[in-house]
Amino acid sequence: MYRGSGILNFAQGGFVMVGGYAYYQAVVGFSLPRWLGLVFAVVVGSILGTLVQLLVLKPMKEASALLKVISTLAVLMVLTSGAVLLYGSDLKAAPSLLPTGSIQVAPHAYVGADRLILFLLGAVSTAALWFVYRRTTFGRATGAVAENVRVAASLGHSPERIAIVNWALGAALSALAGALIAPITYLQPQVLAMLVIPALAVGLIANFNSFPIVFAGAIGLGVVESLMARYVSAPGWSASVPFIIVVIVMVLRGRGIPLRSHVLDRMADIGSGKVRIIPTVVVCAVMAWLLSSVLNLAWTNAFTVTIGFAILCVSIVLVTGYAGQLSLAQYVLAGFGALIAARLVADLKWPFLPALLGAVAVTALLGVLVALPALRTRGINLAIVTLGLAVVIYNIVLNNTDYSGGTSGIVVPPIEIFGQNVSGLLSPDRYAIMAFILLVIVAVGVLNVRRGAVGRRLLAVRSNERAAASLGVSVFGAKLFAFGAAAGIAAVAGVVLTFRSFSVVTVNFDTFNSIVVVAMTVVGGVGYVGGGVMGGTLMPSGVSSELFSGIHSIESWLPLISGLILLVILVQNPSGLWQMNVDMVKGIAHKLRRHKAEPPADAQDVRAAEVVKAEPVTAKRLTVSGLRVRFGNVVAVSDATFVVAPGTVHGLIGPNGAGKTTVIDAVTGFVRCDTGTVNLDGADLTRMSPQKRLKSGLGRSFQSLELFEDLTLRENLAIASESWSPLRYGSDFVRPGRIQLDGAALAAAREFDLLGELDLKPGQLSMGHRRLAAIARAVASTPSVLCLDEPAAGLSDPEAQHLAVLLRKLAKDWGMGILLVEHNIDMVLAACDEVTVLTAGAVLVSGSPQEVRHDPRVLSAYLGGGAEEPADAAAPADPRDSSLLEELS
Repeated sequence: MYRGSGILNFAQGGFVMVGGYAYYQAVVGFSLPRWLGLVFAVVVGSILGTLVQLLVLKPMKEASALLKVISTLAVLMVLTSGAVLLYGSDLKAAPSLLPTGSIQVAPHAYVGADRLILFLLGAVSTAALWFVYRRTTFGRATGAVAENVRVAASLGHSPERIAIVNWALGAALSALAGALIAPITYLQPQVLAMLVIPALAVGLIANFNSFPIVFAGAIGLGVVESLMARYVSAPGWSASVPFIIVVIVMVLRGRGIPLRSHVLDRMADIGSGKVRIIPTVVVCAVMAWLLSSVLNLAWTNAFTVTIGFAILCVSIVLVTGYAGQLSLAQYVLAGFGALIAARLVADLKWPFLPALLGAVAVTALLGVLVALPALRTRGINLAIVTLGLAVVIYNIVLNNTDYSGGTSGIVVPPIEIFGQNVSGLLSPDRYAIMAFILLVIVAVGVLNVRRGAVGRRLLAVRSNERAAASLGVSVFGAKLFAFGAAAGIAAVAGVVLTFRSFSVVTVNFDTFNSIVVVAMTVVGGVGYVGGGVMGGTLMPSGVSSELFSGIHSIESWLPLISGLILLVILVQNPSGLWQMNVDMVKGIAHKLRRHKAEPPADAQDVRAAEVVKAEPVTAKRLTVSGLRVRFGNVVAVSDATFVVAPGTVHGLIGPNGAGKTTVIDAVTGFVRCDTGTVNLDGADLTRMSPQKRLKSGLGRSFQSLELFEDLTLRENLAIASESWSPLRYGSDFVRPGRIQLDGAALAAAREFDLLGELDLKPGQLSMGHRRLAAIARAVASTPSVLCLDEPAAGLSDPEAQHLAVLLRKLAKDWGMGILLVEHNIDMVLAACDEVTVLTAGAVLVSGSPQEVRHDPRVLSAYLGGGAEEPADAAAPADPRDSSLLEELS
């Protein structure tokens, strides 16, 4: 399925479950022969896969990969909930189609005949799939679609048809597996559905690319688990070690900063983080009144459960909505926090509040450990890793009776705060008010983070890790904070949900419900704190359940209804219910005040910028010597040597594929060079990270702009210019402060005529102003040397010439050294003091623009006469280079 559509299918275990139950229904319910029951299961699976592709994924073809993954989680919820409604949660035995005897494979060694047949079927299926996808036209077309949908379509292949066939085939194979293993494992909805976790883990090892490696990996993990179960008596370790191995492999294989080929997803919309004082006070007063004087016991308990889940959903808003890291471990982390608090209260006799704070601290540390794989993995890979870690934590800790007390839980005394009893059983109203106070504290704190420097950095990392690193943002620090803080908030949720009784039970905080919580947060709106609160209201046993309590068995139907709602939301409005309501309210408010004149938002900025004078940067000389960069066997840059003096513009030109962008990537630390040095005014930067190079005075812009699309231009400039201290990770929860652009940022906005657009997002700017905004953001960080990668791409000739004037002004008035990579030769000749021509990854000639213009070797390089094309050059010279060719010829 992944090869055919590029979508990671978390519902694969659901297809296995459907196949098992379809076989059971056919054989036991319809009394069909067992072989016919197997055929029935395969047909049902293929139809189901086709329907999911047509009804869910096809309408979402323009959505981000993350939202598509979440849609498969919704499908898993729907399938699992439907199976529970139809067949219940009890184990069911299905008659086996395969022989159940044993076969002696070695002296004193026996293997079940059904296991051996399954192994052979797996081997045959692997060989058949390898042949189909490597040797047939359909297989090659599938690979083409997976690599580039548009190119495959231009060659006459239908991506939709290929996706349908692959989803039907993948679902049919899953259903076949379910029908064959159901008699061995018995039928239970969540058990079969969660088989997707080891399957995805094995797929990760093989990069979802090699059928033989997947088969070998599955056998290997199964052997490891069996050996662990035989020789290790500690509970949970036999099922956990395989996932630990997968996590280690992914961390070793990953990258800290993604390559420029990394595909960026458009994420869900994000709230502004503004706290509306009057509405907040009113809501708090009404809730306090309802909980203390109005609601009966049933409603009070329902609100308490909803509040607990709302806190948990807000933690997902922080780590997934703001930081863009899909964590499927939050519910398990909530259970871990509850366990720590219970042990502190029951064993160490801590009072409740210190125990709560202790649980938050310990769980935050665990969250940081969960975040370690996020430092080198991202996207769907990270989702699988966090789900695997959730399995590990649940198996080893939460489901271990030695730690958690099992289904009996840990007995805790009644809660007292400042001498007042707030027990959930003895004083449910006080407990609910306490829970609501915790929700308000958490919600306001997360909103403050969004408005502060930390929130801007989280959104920068979510939007574009490479661009964030180029502006000095610690990508690792942002991810560690997001996971740690979200884990601490999850601990608060776990305590609220479990301390309502005298026994804290954590075995219910399982992996499947971690998926459900994420899904409900997306329904509410994963980019909004209000969306998190709304997601909490949709969880079972809360307000929604109580609201429809008059409907028979509503509690059983709620997961299915929620899954269907999630699918509709993802298809119609991926930003969630909260955004839909916000848009509706904004529309009404806009109509009411449409005749009122509003003062220009940029007036204060204009006045401040008028008195700002651009201060010269610290003058530093960039010296690049013998730079060599290799990707595998391809040498992209063989020998790059040049100098960028302070206050000068140095052009770097050459045919497409000459290695110009790779030079900038190597100079600024985004790719590692094999040999050579990068020296800035005597300091060796060769092995420094991009963040440290920026601190030393070396900045850059990007060919593809890589602006932070979720942030306004003001916020983009603030990230580049504002002072930063790690203490902000704590202080922003309480006092985020306002954005105060410094003199350099205001001067940059003035120079590039962007003062009137500071409160617009990049998507609202014209292409020309987007390019200027990208340069202004880089200038706002006041680097001594600025590397610009094709800043004039897409600009008209007048715009390019205006940009050349601005670059000369930066060099003269700001004292910056500028390394300019550009195909627009007219602009290069107008702006540069010196030009270096690169071909085949090496310097061909360097000199003044006039000297380069009349050098016959340059013409030969551009026309390809006598100059060897570089290994990575596949495209002809850019048509914008025609002006130079005309002059030279």
